[in-house]
Amino acid sequence: MEILTAQQMYTADKKTHAQLISESLLIENAAFASACQISKNYTKRPVTVLCGTGNNAADGFALARILYEWGWDTDIAFFGKEENMTAGAKEKAKKFKGKISPLTMNTLKRRKAEHLFVDAVFGIGLSRPLPKDLADFFNALNENGFSCVALDIPSGIRADTGELLPTAPICEMTITFCRPKIAHFLYPSKEYVGKLKVCQIGIPDAFITEQNPSLFENTPDLFHIPEATPYDHKYTRGAVLVRCAEMTGACRLAASAASRAFAGWVAISCPQKEYPLFAQNDPHIVLQTADTIEEFYSQARDPKITAVIFGMGAIEAEATRKTVEALGKLNKPVVLDAGALPFIKGIKGRPDIVLTPHSGEFLRLFPHLQKENKLRQALIAAKELNCTVVLKGADTVITSPEGKAVINSTNAFHLSTAGSGDVLDGIIGAMLSKRMPAFQAACAGVRLHSQAAEKCPKNMIAQDIIACLK
Repeated sequence: MEILTAQQMYTADKKTHAQLISESLLIENAAFASACQISKNYTKRPVTVLCGTGNNAADGFALARILYEWGWDTDIAFFGKEENMTAGAKEKAKKFKGKISPLTMNTLKRRKAEHLFVDAVFGIGLSRPLPKDLADFFNALNENGFSCVALDIPSGIRADTGELLPTAPICEMTITFCRPKIAHFLYPSKEYVGKLKVCQIGIPDAFITEQNPSLFENTPDLFHIPEATPYDHKYTRGAVLVRCAEMTGACRLAASAASRAFAGWVAISCPQKEYPLFAQNDPHIVLQTADTIEEFYSQARDPKITAVIFGMGAIEAEATRKTVEALGKLNKPVVLDAGALPFIKGIKGRPDIVLTPHSGEFLRLFPHLQKENKLRQALIAAKELNCTVVLKGADTVITSPEGKAVINSTNAFHLSTAGSGDVLDGIIGAMLSKRMPAFQAACAGVRLHSQAAEKCPKNMIAQDIIACLK
């Protein structure tokens, strides 16, 4: 699914009510969809809808009216000045027959624990810090632990970056319209979004497509993993070569993951002295010895090899630099991680080189990007390096040199364990070995990795992820 910027959403919205549906009806559609989601996810209880003066508040006023008509004990707390209300907000406010009072700290008083608040104060257009009294109110709301649902986006979040301005209500659910927005997926804002519900309100898909969105949620429709056919053999299913570095466990994890992730043939290239260590286990992994970079490069050039992985566990700087330089000349897809990353700027990049840094490794490469949001960081790096970038984390971002971007939306937080990144390298390497385009291979690898982690126990170790790649 496309992820929209605030401007793209505004453009689609304005075109819809200019050509197809009145603004008033769009507001009603959004309010009705929100009322349905609330009644589906909550038992009937007292509700206070927090409304501001803009169009997000118009949705809130209309929602309050619908819930009131459905028999919910509903009132409105209003923040702002009546003269600043948009025409839509004024129209919908007039139709509400319940109580409207100012939004103050008193709004929280004498509310029972089951009371539900709906945040419709600000929408996706907010770009300035919240007024102090409103920020204080949201902090008190959070401290008291009340249930809260946001319309479109929690107030106090910049929609295009995920930045807090400087706080927001912590919501159990956010109901957004037409398409999700960037802040629904990036941290820290994702922590305030809760369960995301995307509701269609009558904006045609064509009005989204014509804006040529370049940002997507990581879903299976973005890639195609080739299925095995009756005519396949182990090499046509993908042949991966993993170069061993000083920390040998990392490359063993990557090789095992590549093998489990549908590659037909996987080999580890290691120095002769380490052959006995690798020969003790993983009988499905082929072992090749190479004591020099030249010997390894010769192995990598083998026409049967369709992807190479390197960098995990690499410590010795000079050998690592020379290996990266050699792989930069290799006309094959490559995954580079960890110890290889500091040397990536020394080679001519290409889109089939996939880099998989975590945030610490990334900022050592690009310290001047520290103040940028994660999406911007990954987009700038991919363009500057001319490589595919997988910026790992709870909100992993995948970017291409052409400016395409994907955000992974799963919540497998227990992936923060030693070796999980090595497993991801192996999975992406397997996808590349099947001759998938690099950006698709990275998206598929990240999704398979997080899906496998969701099947693992909470106390998982890296090997558990491999076992769950089914």
